[in-house]
Amino acid sequence: MRKVFLFIIPFLLFTEISISQTGYGSEVNADIFIPIGKNANYYNIGFGALAGFYYDLSENFRMALVLGYLYSGLNKSNVNNDFANSGQTADVKGGVGVIPALISVRLLSPGPGMRFYGMIEGGLYTYSTSISGTYPGGAPIDESEFRSEPGFVFGGGVLFPLKEELSLDVNVRYHWVQDSEYLDYQGTAIANSQAITFGVGVNWFFHLEQK
Repeated sequence: MRKVFLFIIPFLLFTEISISQTGYGSEVNADIFIPIGKNANYYNIGFGALAGFYYDLSENFRMALVLGYLYSGLNKSNVNNDFANSGQTADVKGGVGVIPALISVRLLSPGPGMRFYGMIEGGLYTYSTSISGTYPGGAPIDESEFRSEPGFVFGGGVLFPLKEELSLDVNVRYHWVQDSEYLDYQGTAIANSQAITFGVGVNWFFHLEQK
């Protein structure tokens, strides 16, 4: 948690002293969510959406607040087969929802026209876990909880202009989150800490009048 605050505070201070504001806007993306970290084979490809509210500090430097919801269901076959490979029978099902709340810092290529951007983001990921079924031997599973972990994002995208104030936004994000374990039974653990999202959406931009 301390690392997240150390990442965010300098940029919040910079926002207060900047005088080269050029615009603000919002963005909405539909995302494909692909777990790639620990036990990635226990998850299915998921879906979700991210929304951002941004403020330009200069023509090429942007800060944003990003919120959203991402969901990945458990790959029931892979989880239960792992128990079966060790001579046990289990029936595990469910999924994990992820609610990111991130501060985003972006560097954009000059406009007008198509613009490329890179980004670094940091904040909290809140997990909503819902796992049910039975352990080996028939013991019931009921794992439903919320937990929050710090995380970072590295990524980039392209803005394709559609109108003067509207762009198509295509982006990719690599999410690294502090390890979060959702289920552990006699050495068979379901946890994850990394994912990739591919997003496609729209970006609205509004110019500020220069004084």
